Amino acid sequence: MHKIQELGGDDVNRVLMKVRNVKTYFPVEKGMFRKKSAMVHAVDDISFDIYEGETLAIVGESGCGKSTLGRTLLRLLDATEGEAYFEDQNIFELTSKELRQLRKQMQIIFQDPFASLNPRMKVTDIIGEPLVTHESMNKKEKDERVAELMEVVGLRKTYGNRYPHMFSGGQRQRIGIARALALNPKFVVCDEPVSALDVSIQSQIINLLQKLQEQKQLTYLFISHDLNVVRYFSDRIGVMFVGKIMELGPTNEVYDHPLHPYTKFLVAAAPVPDPHERSKEKLILEGEIPSPINPPSGCRFHTRCPYVQDRCKSQEPELKQIEGRMVACHYPLV
Repeated sequence: MHKIQELGGDDVNRVLMKVRNVKTYFPVEKGMFRKKSAMVHAVDDISFDIYEGETLAIVGESGCGKSTLGRTLLRLLDATEGEAYFEDQNIFELTSKELRQLRKQMQIIFQDPFASLNPRMKVTDIIGEPLVTHESMNKKEKDERVAELMEVVGLRKTYGNRYPHMFSGGQRQRIGIARALALNPKFVVCDEPVSALDVSIQSQIINLLQKLQEQKQLTYLFISHDLNVVRYFSDRIGVMFVGKIMELGPTNEVYDHPLHPYTKFLVAAAPVPDPHERSKEKLILEGEIPSPINPPSGCRFHTRCPYVQDRCKSQEPELKQIEGRMVACHYPLV
């Protein structure tokens, strides 16, 4: 395997996944008679590393490509171009048989805990389904493993014969987490796992994910639009805008001193819990979000950026290292 340069992280930790120049485009039909076709640039030339044992958060506005990125890295969606190496295996080049083996190491927790659970299956069958698919277990071994998983995520094993509609949203998400952990994966994509839950339940699920990460040495790609959750939960943060990574670095540094103008506005838009801080004037972005079907030339953010220069409109900025972070901006806020 050829050596790949590491991007945007701590060289002391081992790289678990290397993402290089990944693009995921979707064809769409345009026009009254649906004769013309165009491409949605959902993920457009993204590169970064994910380090073993860390939580890398991906944040951005709705439609920026966060969930598409996460699903592409698990090959639930096919990439248009690029490479993604999981422990030196290029995920995009694996055969169906090879990918089936790798799926034991890579799992996903979905956003909607109700839609992601089969309403016709009992909880024991939902959690045990990966064990039936990937492991050779007899019924007793499977039942013992399912009961263990239910206990780990805070569910009574006596609930095993119930159906998903009989649980609250938080309990259903615990079922989804148990299913994701059934095969002892190393890497878990958390696709907005708390956004569909009540605020009072969100902290319980986040605390559970943190506890499981410590117990099982899990690595998370945590996709979210809630900046307050991300600040509490993640080690590093990547900020996406219209299919591109704008900034990538340690969470506290990105929040306390944003280098990209978009990051500055995104952080400023987050709700502030301190009532004394709410009276301060908010930074508000003007203009519409560019279309991923017809993204602007140059920097994707230039149509909304108050600091825009002529160079921004014509020349796309590279993601380069500045003050220990990766930033895609010609005029970073240093």
